[in-house]
Amino acid sequence: MSIQRQFGSGVAWMAAGNWIEQAVNFGVFVLLARILGAETFGLLAMAAAFVLLCEFLVRESFSDFLISSTAPQGEHFNATFWMLTGLGLFLTAALILGAGPISELYGQSDVHSLIVALSPTVLMIALTAVPVAILRRELRFATLSLRAIAGVVVGGAVALIMALNGFGVWSLAGQRLAQVFTNIVMAWGAVTWRPGFSVRVGHFRDVFRFGGAVLGLRAAEMAATQVPAIIIGATLGPVALGFFAIAWRLVEIGSFLIVAPLRMVSQPAFAAMTRSGARASTLLLDISRLSGLVALPAFVGLALLARPVVVLLFGPEWVQAAPILSVLSVYGAYLCIEKIHQAYCLAAGRASATATIAWAEVALSAVLVWSLSDFGVGAMAVGMVVSVLVFWGVRLYVVATIARIGPRQLIEIHLRPLIGAGLMGGAVFLTLRSLVSFSPLVVTLSGVAMGMVVFAGFSVVFMADRFELLKTFVAKPSKDEEKTIQTK
Repeated sequence: MSIQRQFGSGVAWMAAGNWIEQAVNFGVFVLLARILGAETFGLLAMAAAFVLLCEFLVRESFSDFLISSTAPQGEHFNATFWMLTGLGLFLTAALILGAGPISELYGQSDVHSLIVALSPTVLMIALTAVPVAILRRELRFATLSLRAIAGVVVGGAVALIMALNGFGVWSLAGQRLAQVFTNIVMAWGAVTWRPGFSVRVGHFRDVFRFGGAVLGLRAAEMAATQVPAIIIGATLGPVALGFFAIAWRLVEIGSFLIVAPLRMVSQPAFAAMTRSGARASTLLLDISRLSGLVALPAFVGLALLARPVVVLLFGPEWVQAAPILSVLSVYGAYLCIEKIHQAYCLAAGRASATATIAWAEVALSAVLVWSLSDFGVGAMAVGMVVSVLVFWGVRLYVVATIARIGPRQLIEIHLRPLIGAGLMGGAVFLTLRSLVSFSPLVVTLSGVAMGMVVFAGFSVVFMADRFELLKTFVAKPSKDEEKTIQTK
């Protein structure tokens, strides 16, 4: 019960931090999109496809060992830090050396300078991965939330000042550098641990044995989203990639708001339950129930409201991003469910199985996206979505096997939210049909209101148990429970 309550508190802090972070980020994002235009975002997406991949490899890879390990020694922390530092230096150098060939691949000379300018973020993130892992292991999510908010505020201010002074795409680069630097300062200021040289070969081996599999998984995760972007940029150019980047950013923000608090807290919570001898699979099912309850209606609504939302936020010149957004909304719902499953596998130390599936998805996605390039960016987005849906059943089977539960349980918990989202979608569709001559603002607000009313009504009647489940996470412990926790 103590861990469950800590989980609820952690999710509350992470949700508050992530929502504030994304609200600030989104506001800056909308303003920059209106100021800079599609081509500018396309150029950044070309460079960022490679930089973000490298950042992802050092952010949550070897450091996950420190979260999942039952009792890591001080030498394990040192080994993790120096391994990530070395990896960060290697990837930073690789980006700088590869910037020329990458820019030639796109046929855009500005990409070379952007990659070189952004490459230091890889080393910066590598240097802060261990402090962040310590904060997550200790369930100190309030600190992590404040850190994230400070980063987006500082980065957003830098970006807007630069954009208004005519720096163009460099405004986006300045935003990223300022955000990462702020995150580093706050993470190191929140922990007392400092790296040392006391480490043996065995400690490196322990970290690499677990972290190597996670590294492969993280590479596949990032490749799943960046490989399509690279192919779109290489075949259709920066403008088409700009539309794709805007659509993907909206999906990314939506999925981040829903699943990031659950994912960030659930992995250390799963690991803590396992260390205490409790059955973590029960928490897996409970969190999955909550994630599906929010994700399925949210992304069904986004898919239907894509056109008025895009026009309302970014202006009519961005309307070509709307059909891409509708397609990618399916991917967003998938991410919100799959990320919880992945957190469970990582907490159980079973990253290799999911990494293999993820790379199979990347391979299929590359083939489909490239083969559909003649049909436009919308068709390429469809190929990206199909690639993950093909392997979804395999993923469910792997997670169920690790958790020692039936795959059917993982599927059935989403049936009622899916039915409710379908009914909601029908009501929203009919609402949109009746408002074709109205402004995007009226259409968006009406569609959201109708969707919320229909899904809320369905939930009250058919999913009251989910609200009771939510109460168990957020309610304060009784006096008897507090005494029990204090005794333990």
